[in-house]
Amino acid sequence: MKRISIFIVVGLFVFNPVRSQEYKLGTINFEASGDEVAQPYFMKGMLLLHNFEYADAAEEFEMAQLLDPNFVMAYWGEAMCYNEPVWFRQDFEKGRGALYKLGVKAEDRIGKAKTDVEKDFIKSIELLYGDEPDIKVRNRNYEAAMAEMYKIYGSSEEIAAFYALSILGNCYTGNEREKKDLASGILMKLNAANPNHPGVLNYLIHIFDDPSQAYRGKKAAESYFKLARDSKYGLHAPSHIFLAIGDWEKVVKSNEASWAAAEAWVKKRKKSLEDRDYHSLWWLQYGYLQQGKHVKALELLENMNRDARYSKSERLRFHLAMMRGHYLVESGNWMSDVVQIQIPTKGFSASTKNMCFYVEAMAAIEKNDFPRVRWYLDQMTDQRMVEQNRKMAFNDFRTCGTSLITRDAGLELELARAECMEWELQALLALKTGKYDEAETYIKKAVDLEDKARYEPGPPVILKPSREMFGEILLAKGNDQGAIEQFDLALRRAPNRSLSLLGKYKALKNLGELQKAAQVKEMLMKNWSGADEQVLLFVK
Repeated sequence: MKRISIFIVVGLFVFNPVRSQEYKLGTINFEASGDEVAQPYFMKGMLLLHNFEYADAAEEFEMAQLLDPNFVMAYWGEAMCYNEPVWFRQDFEKGRGALYKLGVKAEDRIGKAKTDVEKDFIKSIELLYGDEPDIKVRNRNYEAAMAEMYKIYGSSEEIAAFYALSILGNCYTGNEREKKDLASGILMKLNAANPNHPGVLNYLIHIFDDPSQAYRGKKAAESYFKLARDSKYGLHAPSHIFLAIGDWEKVVKSNEASWAAAEAWVKKRKKSLEDRDYHSLWWLQYGYLQQGKHVKALELLENMNRDARYSKSERLRFHLAMMRGHYLVESGNWMSDVVQIQIPTKGFSASTKNMCFYVEAMAAIEKNDFPRVRWYLDQMTDQRMVEQNRKMAFNDFRTCGTSLITRDAGLELELARAECMEWELQALLALKTGKYDEAETYIKKAVDLEDKARYEPGPPVILKPSREMFGEILLAKGNDQGAIEQFDLALRRAPNRSLSLLGKYKALKNLGELQKAAQVKEMLMKNWSGADEQVLLFVK
């Protein structure tokens, strides 16, 4: 009898159509025309879609199609999985292929929809995967269609959410404040009606993913971290806000959870090294470094180096390069074996290639090998000029997810970042040889270039923020007041960054501003509350 009761419980768990109770991905309110047995798969697909778990969502939608071949919105849902508006990435062939399974002609696909809302959803996605060759035009057309749907069906949660997301899909520069305010207004209204909608919280995080706006996304980030416990991306995304406000404890907590969830997913699905979530590992390492936990950061770097030896993919090499660079810059451990890690730069963007040269040159500066530094500087300039003359698209691995993005625009920004690192090295070389005025002249050139670059979410692409370096140069020159001004500017772009706080603390102490110095030290020691012993020596 006991065996029978256990069998019944398991059977109910597997076949119970109310599958939403099995996982924590948030809740949505949406009705779609389809067979009852297929509905749970469709609903889970929708939740995964809002949580940017695109591959898993596509599988759920395909299962709904299998169970009900006439489930029109399941084909729409699968097609939506191949469009990632926040990262301006689209797999056009797969998206159109999903729609073709529903019908060869657009009018046939629209005709199969059961309700006016579903017909309009199909009409809108036809624009997203239409014959227009320019994806930016398709995105604009899709946004216009979603705007029209929002006017007609304003009370629909899903139309509101996808309309807001379509707006973000047209914010290419990151400076479209008016468009982002429109999207945030729609999402805030929806959040009041359904606080557990995962898409609302996720999209708000991306709207406010900037130090100047991040305070507006703090509540969404905290809510999302608690809500989407079964989404590896849902666990990582809040750290975009936490990093932008400098809450290192939450950055670490978010990415520890995300990395663990991603590892469990890879193990369960028997995936390869390529499918590991090195993005969250990179962010986690940077969080540890800000907390002064250099030993933990080194452990993650060693794991990354091991994986990169087994797989020579560009993506793995990129994350190894970034993690190696951040470890060395933040720890100052330039005599460690980490410097000896060799990283081929083939396939990297201009700024990433120069970053690798930059790290080698920094190590040479520490060894007073100045001819070697100048050789690296020549290599950086030559590489930048090659990229500038080729004017080709470049690979971008900085975004979330396991797929690279090929950028057709933004080369000018990449080249500016690459050049910024060259001027930083010139400044350090001058400083090391006692040429303080030259050092100040060179670092000002770096500052001008970095200031013009938009904020890039995550650990800094220019490993050593130029304002922070400017402050350290002025500190060495004895200009403590000027140093404080630069550290304050650095902290505006990278709030609560530990080395900027350390520099400001030293400058205030030199000036005899002991009360202010104590306040800054308190902030720094909060970051370093669990720091390694040798790190704490920096403030003694």
